[in-house]
Amino acid sequence: MHSNKVKEISLIGILAAVNIASRIYLQFLPNIKPVTSIIIISVMLFGLGFGVKLSIVTTVVSNLFLGMGTWTFFQILAWVVICLITQVLLDFLKKIHKEPKLFPMAIFSFLMGYVFGIVVSLEQLMLGGPSLYIVYYMAGLLFDTFHAVGNFCFYLICAPILMKVLKKESERIRLKQD
Repeated sequence: MHSNKVKEISLIGILAAVNIASRIYLQFLPNIKPVTSIIIISVMLFGLGFGVKLSIVTTVVSNLFLGMGTWTFFQILAWVVICLITQVLLDFLKKIHKEPKLFPMAIFSFLMGYVFGIVVSLEQLMLGGPSLYIVYYMAGLLFDTFHAVGNFCFYLICAPILMKVLKKESERIRLKQD
């Protein structure tokens, strides 16, 4: 049990480091990062709890470098919502005895770019009501599209690699948890 927790913390650390580095070093590309795709893949491999932990660590640590503010909470919330939606999709696929396929999951990852934008924009709903939310979201729609396209491409690149590299570890961790 103890070594299982150490492995989980280590894997969160490694994946968070990749996410944090990409958020910092790819700042020049607006909203085009592998973070959302890696979070989705982590839920697929290690489950909902792992994805939520990865989302929190990624957001808090990267925002220490990029800037911390009220948006940090909404970024965490957006990635947690994406983790929840991913888990619901995986549970549905399991129930109908289907495996998640690469291209449909890339499309799912694309759609999660818009989900992220919708949830992050909720900050403006809290600050200025529905009219500010709508204006803010519409103004950011192009950036959500960049996020969505980036997710699609990064999922197609990252999923085959991470699935292959981390599949055995995910089975070991899941077996010991069951």
